[in-house]
Amino acid sequence: MAKVIGCIGTAHAPQLLMPPEKWQDLPDRVQNPGPERPELLKELTLEAKQAKFKRCLAAMELLRQKLDEWAPDAFILVGDDQRENILEDNTPPFTIYVGAEVYATLHFRYFGESPNAQKKKYRVHSALAKSLLNGLMETGFDPAWSRKARIEAGLGHAFGRVLHFLMPERSYSIVPVMVNTYYPPAPTAKRCLDFGKALREIIKNSNDAEKVVVLASGGLSHTKIEEDLDHRFIEALKCCDTSYLANMPSSVLVEGTSELRNWIITAGVASKGITMIDYVPCYRTLKGVGCAMGFGYWN
Repeated sequence: MAKVIGCIGTAHAPQLLMPPEKWQDLPDRVQNPGPERPELLKELTLEAKQAKFKRCLAAMELLRQKLDEWAPDAFILVGDDQRENILEDNTPPFTIYVGAEVYATLHFRYFGESPNAQKKKYRVHSALAKSLLNGLMETGFDPAWSRKARIEAGLGHAFGRVLHFLMPERSYSIVPVMVNTYYPPAPTAKRCLDFGKALREIIKNSNDAEKVVVLASGGLSHTKIEEDLDHRFIEALKCCDTSYLANMPSSVLVEGTSELRNWIITAGVASKGITMIDYVPCYRTLKGVGCAMGFGYWN
């Protein structure tokens, strides 16, 4: 029988892939960020940004070490897809990739980079992926499934970036779970929590792998940072407050902040409190634009 031996939550923002002196060159991607906030001046010095960048990379390294310590048979990645493989012609809330292998790309293209030049090929634990698919259907979910990426570069940024940092040697077989967090209508927070709980039970009853790790890719609040929201969310994760997580309104889970859904799913799998390694609000402008980076794990 399989066992979930650990779960991970990590940011995947483009700021992780570029020097801090270029952070301000990223697009705002928010229409009305509000007035300038002079108190953020101290957050925007190069020294402050470099310190935060180092904290993010250090947290990523700790998570990489934790993954290697666990050495799973299967590494389930729960990430959002932003018009990379889930397109406007058909947008299911949940999609399981069941093919034998797949490319994944960093999809970093803010300064003219090619997604095709940033791809790597990964093994997929297709037996476990199919068990998840069938088990979810028996549980009352109706996920979509795919054996082929729709773009040549493969899986999108939510997958390629975390794999780049946490699994550089491509050591473990993956199971990609794509979630439509970004484009309304998206699954509710309660539906995501229930999806995670269902995944946990299906994994426990599976004979396809002995040791399984589940990862949430994305978040925390962005493109406008909301630290109060992040701190409430993190506290709910620490306390395993499933009532708070299930009742988060969809009006809050929008744009980049919608990626909290991936953490909610993974919290449903873990079914216990998270250990947070770091929370790093990485501001890019005086109007509060940036990405709040979160890094944590569940043993």
